[in-house]
Amino acid sequence: MQGSKILSYGNFAVLIAGSLLFTLGCKPTYLSEEGLKSYVLDPDNELTKEISYKDYSVKVTFRPADLLIAQETGGETEVEKEELERLRQKYSDHYYFILSLSRDNKEAHYQTGQGFGQFSELVQRLSFRMHEYVNLTTSAQDTIHVGDYIFPRTYGMGGATNLMFAFNREKSIGKEWLQLNLKEFGLGVGNQNFRFRIEDIETVPKINFKEK
Repeated sequence: MQGSKILSYGNFAVLIAGSLLFTLGCKPTYLSEEGLKSYVLDPDNELTKEISYKDYSVKVTFRPADLLIAQETGGETEVEKEELERLRQKYSDHYYFILSLSRDNKEAHYQTGQGFGQFSELVQRLSFRMHEYVNLTTSAQDTIHVGDYIFPRTYGMGGATNLMFAFNREKSIGKEWLQLNLKEFGLGVGNQNFRFRIEDIETVPKINFKEK
């Protein structure tokens, strides 16, 4: 992607599985880092969408900005004022989504059975051209293009092919929903759409960072 980078590989951590019970179903204002990860993965909160297509699993998970901030602080919640302001400014203008593609619980792009030439082309597409195949649309029919994305290479050792995308959130303000659209890019997963309610995204609990 051209221009200033929003994301770096240090930001990327695949969401871990987990569950969290909330008293009487009330949404908390603040959670720990691990609690927020579990909250995002709880199906009741509608922040993770998954479909099966042929032999593939395609999953999209919303990634709250506070989890990216927590990664940069090393999990510390007491942060110098200037550093906390810098991180909030860095991440607050975008929405982040993780796209996970797997086949038989393995990285999908290693499971296609393609020859070396086709595999190399697919890796190049994943590394440098996925902004051509992914975008957001809103309930007002606005299109939001990828601002930045990262594709960390794990060379077949991971459980899924993972990419994280950043989108400017300005056009989504005041809308009912936004939809992540994935076009077929040579993997064989087809065209897929994943819809999220803006209210669910905007009311995600925060991590209670404190200024030192």
